Amino acid sequence: MKRLIGALVIVFLALGAGRYAYYSLSKLTWFNLSNVEINCPDQIDPDDILKTSGLKIGESIFHQDIESAGNTLLETPGIEAVKINRKLPGSVEINMTVDRIELFARTNRLYGLTRSLKLVDITDRKLVLPVITGLTGSGRQSYNEKMKLCYAVDIYDTLRLLSKSLADRLSEIHFCKQDEAELFFNPGGVKVLINFRNYKKALYRLTVLDLKGILGNSGSFDMTAGKMVVKNGV
Repeated sequence: MKRLIGALVIVFLALGAGRYAYYSLSKLTWFNLSNVEINCPDQIDPDDILKTSGLKIGESIFHQDIESAGNTLLETPGIEAVKINRKLPGSVEINMTVDRIELFARTNRLYGLTRSLKLVDITDRKLVLPVITGLTGSGRQSYNEKMKLCYAVDIYDTLRLLSKSLADRLSEIHFCKQDEAELFFNPGGVKVLINFRNYKKALYRLTVLDLKGILGNSGSFDMTAGKMVVKNGV
């Protein structure tokens, strides 16, 4: 029993000494932040990144909340992932992944929709992408709106996997009901009604119809009733 108590005392003393040594070293000016390395694919102003992160030049890298800085940067529109590493003696490395615009989304105005479902401002006016309509609100996303955006991204992804031609011709995803959407295709404005219960099967059948030349360049298709495809307005 005495040996056990003695061992525990030694362990606690070692832990205390380690904490004291860490605290003493972290106070050395040698570890004060003097250099920030930023790796980001897009041209984002490094000064803006540093300011947003809350990291302070001249303060110890061990006394600054790296996790909080990363979470703050992650809230920046257009940013998908952030990783921050301390580098001795006084440097911090910030690695950022940009969240690309996948679709346009119209609420009170036109936004870009990223893969992580963030609505961001459109800075590249040369982008040509399908637009999501039938949304409500002014950029604030309720659960139902989030689900619609999620469906829209997956619809576009599925089309790109099944048929690049159809994906390139897709011009609009319009949410006409809570569980249904109308897809519009160029050049003639073909309209396809799908239901979220079976939309992936509907997109597969749509690809087959297009390959067989049945889809055409005009008219409308109702693909909400399982295997049945109803064509109108030829």
